[in-house]
Amino acid sequence: MSEIRRFSTGRSWETNFRYSRAVAYGGFFETCLTSPSAGDGSIVCVGDVYGQTHACLRIIADVLAQAGYEISDVVRSDIYMLDTKAWELAGRAHREILGETRPVLSFIGCANFWHPDILVEVAIKAYRREAAPAQESRV
Repeated sequence: MSEIRRFSTGRSWETNFRYSRAVAYGGFFETCLTSPSAGDGSIVCVGDVYGQTHACLRIIADVLAQAGYEISDVVRSDIYMLDTKAWELAGRAHREILGETRPVLSFIGCANFWHPDILVEVAIKAYRREAAPAQESRV
C-alpha cells in the first residue's frame, strides 16, 4: 500500500488553513489550485493573464520536482480564469512550461478568486508508475 506524501511551498496560508500545496500517492501527484504569488504571499503579474499563468505553472513545476516528478509526468491541467476569452494567453504560458508534454487541458471560467488581483489559478495532476516492490529471490 502506498503512503501519502504531502508538499508545501511555504506560503503562510498553507500553514494557516492546514492544507498541502500538493500530495503524491500511488504514483499520482496533484496540486490544489495554485495562485500567482510570490513567497511572501503578494500577487505577481497583476493584470497579466500570461504572466500569472506562467507564475502558477513555475510554482507547480518547483513542487513537482520536490516530489520527484517531472513536467513530462503531467496528465491533466486545469486553468481557472476570470475571463476565458483570454485562453490563448494562458495556453501560450502552458505550452512554454510544459513543452512537448500534452496533458488533457481545461480552461474553466469562474466568478472570482480569493484576491482581487488574481486572474488565473492552475491545478495539475501527474502520474508516474511506482517501482514494483522488490521480490524476494529464492536460490
